[in-house]
Amino acid sequence: MIGAGIPPGRAIDILSQEAGTSRLAPILKALRADVRAGSTLSDALSHQPAFPESYHRMVALAEASGTLPHVLERIHASRAGAQALRRKVTSAMIYPAFLLVVALSAIAVIGLAVVPQMRSILPPEPLANGRDSSIRTLIAISDWVRGNGLTLIAALAGVAVVLVLAGRRPAMRRAISEVAVRLPVLGTLLITSRLAEMTRTLAMLADAGLPLADALRLTRRSTGSRQLSGTLDEMERSLRAGQSVTEPLRAARHIPPLLTNLVMVGQETGNLGKSLGQAAEIFEEKTKIALERALTLMEPAIILVISVGVGGLIYVVIGALMSVNDLFV
Repeated sequence: MIGAGIPPGRAIDILSQEAGTSRLAPILKALRADVRAGSTLSDALSHQPAFPESYHRMVALAEASGTLPHVLERIHASRAGAQALRRKVTSAMIYPAFLLVVALSAIAVIGLAVVPQMRSILPPEPLANGRDSSIRTLIAISDWVRGNGLTLIAALAGVAVVLVLAGRRPAMRRAISEVAVRLPVLGTLLITSRLAEMTRTLAMLADAGLPLADALRLTRRSTGSRQLSGTLDEMERSLRAGQSVTEPLRAARHIPPLLTNLVMVGQETGNLGKSLGQAAEIFEEKTKIALERALTLMEPAIILVISVGVGGLIYVVIGALMSVNDLFV
């Protein structure tokens, strides 16, 4: 809208009408109040914690240089790409989640409804050969779950609440992500997605005219990876010391040579923003490929786990029936 010549205040009014009662409504209302009070758009954004500092700086530079529509389009394109990837992951998880719910329901029905019925056909004393030990163990577990169901549900709900609250803390999220990076398939996906996010942010900041040292500092604050944050910090220190920023990239084992070479070329040609944009596109494409590969492997893995769980229960039940049948043959 700003690119079409609409003033920022009027554009925010239109967005507020479209937002309705969503979570964005109070943020837009505060932005509109600040802009109407005479604040610039960048100052109004800086008063809202929902917007990262990099956005404030980019918008401030764009307002000073008269390139606000272009910078806002770049921010929108970056956000739209991230949301599209998030929606793709969410959509792809629907079918595996459905399979998991069906499997857990089948196991619950067998364990809580079918297994207890086996008590009536078992002999009073355990068989000498011990072939009914598995079904007796399942019956005992089923009885315990049925007798302590409410307590178990409350405990699981409490654990879920604790995990959700802990997951909102940046330190906990970072610790979980560092563990996930070491996993075979998921690790590759996380690494490439973080590199794509980092290079895209650096490209936007560089194109907006922000000094490279400030761009590195702002990107370091927004990244969720401890390794990448450390690398960006080393790059900033190297730059402020008058040295090349590519040396910390070469020394970092988690940084691919492609990124190092593109940064080097960008510095030599004076077109660092374009080089970083190309790197971001490459890593985004690799992220899509890694995501498709992970989802392709996930479905058969879930089906295999479901088959083993349900099949194991059925095997135990049939085994118990055969053992009891042997007593009457």
